[in-house]
Amino acid sequence: MDLEPNPDQPSRSRDTAESLREQAAACRRLAASARTRAGTSSLDALADHFDDQARQIDPMSLRR
Repeated sequence: MDLEPNPDQPSRSRDTAESLREQAAACRRLAASARTRAGTSSLDALADHFDDQARQIDPMSLRR
């Protein structure tokens, strides 16, 4: 079964990566106002995870 190339795929990948970057930035903003060190650490780790996922999807996406 041959799959035809989807011209929208690169655009969707960029959109998905950008969405993940936005989530990472939101986590970092929340981490700055977290009440505990554990909260700050958890939110920073989640932000790093979102950035890693974005980098896998679109290596050229910019980190915020």
